[in-house]
Amino acid sequence: MKKILFILIFYSTNILACLDKSLISDTPTIFLLAMGANTGELTKANFDAKLFADAIQKRFNIDTDKFCVIEDVGKWQFKQSLKRLQKLVQAQDKVFIYFSGHGTTKTDNNKDEIDCSDDEAFVTNSNILLTDDDFVNLVNAINTDDIITFIDSCFASGMLRGEEKCQQGVKSKFWLNSKNTEDKLPNKHCPTSKLISKSKRLKGKVYAATKENQSAWEYPQGSIFTSIFVENMRIDKNASLDEIFDKTAQQVREKTENTTCKQEPQKW
Repeated sequence: MKKILFILIFYSTNILACLDKSLISDTPTIFLLAMGANTGELTKANFDAKLFADAIQKRFNIDTDKFCVIEDVGKWQFKQSLKRLQKLVQAQDKVFIYFSGHGTTKTDNNKDEIDCSDDEAFVTNSNILLTDDDFVNLVNAINTDDIITFIDSCFASGMLRGEEKCQQGVKSKFWLNSKNTEDKLPNKHCPTSKLISKSKRLKGKVYAATKENQSAWEYPQGSIFTSIFVENMRIDKNASLDEIFDKTAQQVREKTENTTCKQEPQKW
């Protein structure tokens, strides 16, 4: 009975159900926050988040009160979970952040996009956007430089996710809001997004499912990037995350190279 109760609480969509029991520690601690959003036609984003969280938790032996999975994450939950980490994390700690879902673009509302007219954004539950500005500010306020962010969306290196479909059964992670004609794919010559810009860089390390101007794709079995990355972690338990990413990136490139679903994962 207790085991059933634990599972129900752990996978609750309420952020308070999985981080409110965590206490500040004087010893190095690892935190994990994984979020998915099955918006639009996507059906595997929540699955991706759970798959990734389970693999990272086991590999790094993360305490159950230090990691959280949020399905169909809303904008409030997204922001509050990062604010909760701001209160818990100390300088000696490590933090993993993961998101799977749609990414999109929106009109630049603070004129910080040089030569571009758009901001990038995560599409959260109910199709509400969380901009790259908000995301960078929230993550950079966490009190450690040891942060590893995984972005599996049409946002990845620039926060996007391409055309509507590339082949049968494969869904794009780019969200096009038909009510807003200004939402669009960025120009190919658009400068690097704020996630990696020098003026407002997302701190720590980022593993992205695609290049800035590429699409990311959801296959029937889930995200190609996340599924291959997790499988490589399972196969090679002694490899570093960088080594696993490099192997994953090569495999994703090879599997998609001669298709209209071309995808090239990036890291920085």
